[in-house]
Amino acid sequence: MGPSAATPWFAPSSYRERARRLELLLGLLELLERPTPLGERVGAVLQAIIDAGLCEACGVAGIGDRPEHRGRIAVDALRVARSAADEAAHAGAGRRRQVGGLELLVVPLRPAAGVEGAHWWLAGGLSPEDRDLARRIAGRLGRAAHDERARAEQLARASELRRSDALKTALLRGVTHEMRTPLTGIANAAEALRVIDDPAERAELLRAVIGETERLERVVSNLLDLSRFEGGVLAARMEWCVPEELVGAGLQAGAGFLDGVAVVTDVARDAPLVRADPVLTERILTNLLHNAVRHGAPPVTVTGGPGPDGIELVVSDAGGGVDSEVLPAVFEPFVHREGVGLGLGLPLCTRLAEAQGARLEHRPGPAGGAAFALVFPFGDPPALDR
Repeated sequence: MGPSAATPWFAPSSYRERARRLELLLGLLELLERPTPLGERVGAVLQAIIDAGLCEACGVAGIGDRPEHRGRIAVDALRVARSAADEAAHAGAGRRRQVGGLELLVVPLRPAAGVEGAHWWLAGGLSPEDRDLARRIAGRLGRAAHDERARAEQLARASELRRSDALKTALLRGVTHEMRTPLTGIANAAEALRVIDDPAERAELLRAVIGETERLERVVSNLLDLSRFEGGVLAARMEWCVPEELVGAGLQAGAGFLDGVAVVTDVARDAPLVRADPVLTERILTNLLHNAVRHGAPPVTVTGGPGPDGIELVVSDAGGGVDSEVLPAVFEPFVHREGVGLGLGLPLCTRLAEAQGARLEHRPGPAGGAAFALVFPFGDPPALDR
C-alpha cells in the first residue's frame, strides 16, 4: 500500500498549526485570568478568536450581557445563532447546523455537573481541529463563569455573615441596655418597698414596678415575635374585623403606658370591614402607640377609615417627628429615634403587617410630628346581618 496523499501529522505545516492553536489557547487562558469583570474577559476572548481568523462571528449566551463579536454577518444568521445558544444553554446539548451558507457550532459551557451557558461560532467551514478548539475554549469559559459565580456567592455569604455578626453585636448591646434599665428600676423600687411604710409612696413604687415590668415584657415580646417571624413560625390567622374594634384592642393593650397621655381617636363607624389578624394588628398598634408616647409628644391621635388604596389605621403624635438622618432606614432593625430604645418596634410592625398582606408607611404627622399608617388592601367582606 502506497503512502497516503494526506498531510501526515508530523509534517512541518501540521506542527506549525498545532503550535499556533496551542499559543492561541494559552493566550486565551491569560485573558481569562485577568483581574477584570467577567464580561470584559469573555469579550476579550471572543475578539481574540475573531482576530485569529477562526470564524466570522462568535458569542456567548448565559454569561453577563451576552458578549459577542462579529464581522459582516447577516442579521438572520445572528438571530439563529443566539437562539440556538439559548436553547443549548437551557438543554445542555450542543448544536451544529448550516445557517445562511455558514456553519454554526454551539457548545454548552459545562464546568462541572451543571451548565453555565453556551458558546457559539459562525464560520465558512470548521475543521475537526477548529471544533475541538471551540470545545476547549467553551470549557475554559464555563470554568471562568462557574468560578465567578462561586466567588460572588462566597462574597454574598461573607457579607451576610458580617451583617449577622453586626446585628448580633448590636442586639446584645441593645438588649443589655434595654433590659438593664427596667431591671434596675424594679430592683430599686423593691429595695425601697422594704423600708417605706407610707401607703402613698408604696403605691407609687408599685406603679413604677408594674410600669417597668410591662416595659421589660414589651422588649422580650418584640424579640420573641421577631425571632418567630424570621424562623417562619409566626403566621397570620386572617379574619374579617371591624376597624373600630382593632383600634380599641390596641388602646386597651397599651393602657399601661397610655395612662395620663392625651389620646384622640377618630375611627369611622361605617368603615368597611378589613381582613386582618386581630392579634398581630393589636401588636402593631401597641408598638406604634408606645413609639408615639416615648418619642413624640401629646396628643396622640389614632384615626381609621378608607384611604386612597386601602383601609388605613394611622397613629400620629405632635412631637418633633423622625430625624431626617434616621428616616431612610427607620424600618430597619436597630435604627431608633433619638438614639433611644432597641429599634425593633417598627421593623417588627413592618413584618407583622406584611404577614397580613398589609403595609406600614411613614407620613408627616398632621400636627407636625410623626405618623405611621397601617394600610390594609380593600377586600370583598361578607354581608353582615343588621
